[in-house]
Amino acid sequence: MRLTWLLCLLSALGSAALLADDPPVGTLDSQGGEPIAVERLELQALSGERVAFADLLGADGRAVCFAFLHPTCPLAQDYAPVLGQLAEEFADEGIRFVGVVCEVDAPGEIEAYRRDFKIPFPIDLDSDFRLAEALDVSVTPEVVLVDGERRVRYAGRIDDRYKIRGVMSPGTPDPELREAIVDLITGHTIREPRTEAVGCPIDRPERPVPDPSSRESHAVTYYHDVLPFLHGHCQQCHSPGQAGPFSLLSYDDAVDWIDVGLEEIEARRMPPAQIESDFDFSGPKAPTPAEIAMLQAWVAAGKPEGNAADTPTLEPLPDYSTFEEDLGPPDIILEQPEPTQLGAHGNDVYRNIIFPLARPEDLRLRAIQVLPGNRKVVHHALIGHLPRETVEEAVRQHGGREGFSHPDDRAGGFQDPHGIGFRVPPIRRDGQPRASFVGGYVPGVRAVVAPADAGVVIPAGCDVTVQFHYVRTGKLETESSRLGLWLEKQPPRNVMNMIYLSGEFAVVPPGVADFRVTGSYTLPQDADLVGVIPHAHQLARWLAIRVHVPGAEQARLLLRVPQWDYNWQSPYNLGKPVRFPAGTRFEAECSYDNSAANPRNPFDPPQNVWHNETINDEMLLPMFTFASERPLDPKGDSFKQFYSTIVRSRFFRRQVDHRHKFVADADGNIIVSPDYDPDDHHY
Repeated sequence: MRLTWLLCLLSALGSAALLADDPPVGTLDSQGGEPIAVERLELQALSGERVAFADLLGADGRAVCFAFLHPTCPLAQDYAPVLGQLAEEFADEGIRFVGVVCEVDAPGEIEAYRRDFKIPFPIDLDSDFRLAEALDVSVTPEVVLVDGERRVRYAGRIDDRYKIRGVMSPGTPDPELREAIVDLITGHTIREPRTEAVGCPIDRPERPVPDPSSRESHAVTYYHDVLPFLHGHCQQCHSPGQAGPFSLLSYDDAVDWIDVGLEEIEARRMPPAQIESDFDFSGPKAPTPAEIAMLQAWVAAGKPEGNAADTPTLEPLPDYSTFEEDLGPPDIILEQPEPTQLGAHGNDVYRNIIFPLARPEDLRLRAIQVLPGNRKVVHHALIGHLPRETVEEAVRQHGGREGFSHPDDRAGGFQDPHGIGFRVPPIRRDGQPRASFVGGYVPGVRAVVAPADAGVVIPAGCDVTVQFHYVRTGKLETESSRLGLWLEKQPPRNVMNMIYLSGEFAVVPPGVADFRVTGSYTLPQDADLVGVIPHAHQLARWLAIRVHVPGAEQARLLLRVPQWDYNWQSPYNLGKPVRFPAGTRFEAECSYDNSAANPRNPFDPPQNVWHNETINDEMLLPMFTFASERPLDPKGDSFKQFYSTIVRSRFFRRQVDHRHKFVADADGNIIVSPDYDPDDHHY
């Protein structure tokens, strides 16, 4: 019934359905073209009566903004407060907003949606798709601004935060709807009368009628084939209370969402953070061609339900609301000192939350787990430790409201725009780093467990810090996490190490669509590889890490992220640690796209993107966890190497940005500017 990718608005059908005097909206100009027939602009109130365009406009109205929405569409939830703000901002200017829902199970869903997301304008029905066809609307959320003479003046996105469904554009969104409203009010030419909206498809066919003979008449059924696939690939996130924006536990859920799901699977956006590897890593696996073909066959056959008795045996889904049961109760549970509060809209928040510990002795852990209280807003987290004095310095310098973009935002700890945010304390004499990450959390991942003969060290005097990436849901949210620590009962033989592999570059030059950066790390002694956290920023397209073992003829692919998504910084742990000998070289390569065609480019037009720490800079910094008998990096050289490249890049950046004597060429080299005049003493 709800959301599928079968668009009802094919151009041929749409043209036949429109009245003779209805203009094709796709060709509208800044003046809106010919008026839409008035009968095509009617809606139906939730109470059942028809609502005419004149009633929507009112006696003093200037234009009506039709906002096509659906209560279960994640983007329609995300944009609800933005639309509410615009409706209130322009109410006195005669701009009337009305929500439009084409199909819904029950009016109560719409009322709950309005209430939960504090939508100040009415929401009416377009059950016969008459208005959607007249305005050529295909997704939610999508808006159409119709002036008092029934001319379409703007159609498309609310803003350009999403140009690709599920891919957030970096930087400050261009408020396209707001700009169109301002142009209309001031009598100026509409700057951009048509944009392309992305979101949930608006055509929602009726639920297929169950066919008692479907088990015999179709080779693929929901219970026998589709449910096991969803259980293995999707349900750990797409179930009530989890991070997925909708549930995929039932047949109805699968019917509603499978077409969108296939679109996301084929684009390799779902499951997120897929990798390719010659090794056995836990984590998301790309669906096989056979699995995709099975889903396509199920859709083509009309989505037959089949017989529940044919369902293969499925393991129960883990209870993600509790600490991992297989480990027993944690020995220490740390509570978040104060809750995090997120306003309805604004930028994502990156915040280091402090879990006070600061024991006088080292703690050796066999496992550690972040347990979010509100998994809808915790996108991912990185677990680490810092000395108490460093924590206090960071809070003084970067606490407060730094990093917040909504007046309702509240959080303890300190802001981290993917920068260090503090001075790195020196390594201890025994080689133990006092500041380090030790693991991570993403939806579907539970405890970080050390190998049987190794332990995670939290040094004496250190607090546990968790760098949270919080996302917004379109309404006020609160979140308070807990941290579970399981202690080693016997001193482990090996220690865990976090090693940084740094890419060697200074700048990613503008206009280059495939800029390659490499870096390597060589093991100084035998060690067991436990896991790896690939890391880059917004320009990265793909990232690969290969292993060169001494004496081997060919390198092996440790892992490759074929479609890098900055929003999914996932840790990947091996199913069983792999021993590598001294002299093994781990080599990383990453491709960056600093062209105007990259929708994730934070700059328009493209500009130099420097090797630095903030979100709009770039880096290549995979982090490896090894278990070894002695610390692998007692002097912290791997981190020092990374930071030295940052310092060098900052030096070059000052030369380019402030002295104007040097520029970056297409290969990323810093060269003397062709415009440099040695006799010009203004340099």
